[in-house]
Amino acid sequence: MAVIKIKIFVPELTNVMSLFDQIEVQKSEAGTPYTDAVTITTNPVPTSAVLIGTLEGPFSGLQGQELRLKVDQGPEQSVVFTAADPISLSNVIAGFNTGITGATASDDGTGKLKIVSDTTGTSSVLEMTGGTALATLGFTIGDKDNGEDLRVALLVGVTNYEYDDQSGLATNYYRTRFINSVSGQVSSWSDWIMGNTGAAINATLLIVGTIKLAGVDGTAVVGQSVTIVNPQTGFVADGFFMSGKRLTFETDSTGQGQTTLVKGSTVDVVINGTSVIRRILVPSVGTEFNLLDPTIQTDDEFGIQTPDLPAAVRRS
Repeated sequence: MAVIKIKIFVPELTNVMSLFDQIEVQKSEAGTPYTDAVTITTNPVPTSAVLIGTLEGPFSGLQGQELRLKVDQGPEQSVVFTAADPISLSNVIAGFNTGITGATASDDGTGKLKIVSDTTGTSSVLEMTGGTALATLGFTIGDKDNGEDLRVALLVGVTNYEYDDQSGLATNYYRTRFINSVSGQVSSWSDWIMGNTGAAINATLLIVGTIKLAGVDGTAVVGQSVTIVNPQTGFVADGFFMSGKRLTFETDSTGQGQTTLVKGSTVDVVINGTSVIRRILVPSVGTEFNLLDPTIQTDDEFGIQTPDLPAAVRRS
């Protein structure tokens, strides 16, 4: 996933603001005929991603079964339920909350398993990716939900707006309309458009690199600076020569960080302030990958590099 930018132009601003005060955004991942359109902005506060199973506890046959999912665009996580069958919903909740980070399980009020991401906005994402426990708990592979951002506020004198979908794809479509947050009055929807990543290179040639860092005590490492260095290998993509030297990002409050890279390129990953420097080959397929995946390294086994210093000439 990547940050997709939507540009919104408001004609006749004065007339629009006499009726409306906010801009609402919808997204379609499938495209025409856009039957999967979902609203990704809300009011008055941003919301979290939520998934609710369709079956009520207790759950027979769940012992030893595994649930796999992704939380907030991070790597796949899993939990195995070990309590004796039939497993009560409270035991399922306890097992989930012990084994999964970044999301919290609870009773939805009717005896079904409810999972809520700990973050809010469109960067808040839950996606079921597999495991034998899916069907037992009332989920299916591919079940997915995004949180919602705040609607875009209309401002006096401002006719050009930009909205960022934090968990989009280059193939997504978007549309907007005006809304009055008090009366609920809405305008007609705009035409569907595709957003952009803000990059010069075609979005299909880009991929998101992610990283998750924790301390020796298991707590999230917040604000850790990570630098991506271009080793100047002469790589060309979409007619563009990669000449930029480096880019830096930091981990967030959950110890996670991400950046967009060019598929197939070779880069160095530097965890600043540590001895970890890895040279990796960025995957050529997919939409995201783990920057610390040992299978994509191109130098030593896990990439803690040591300087290649010449030995001093021996003299006797």
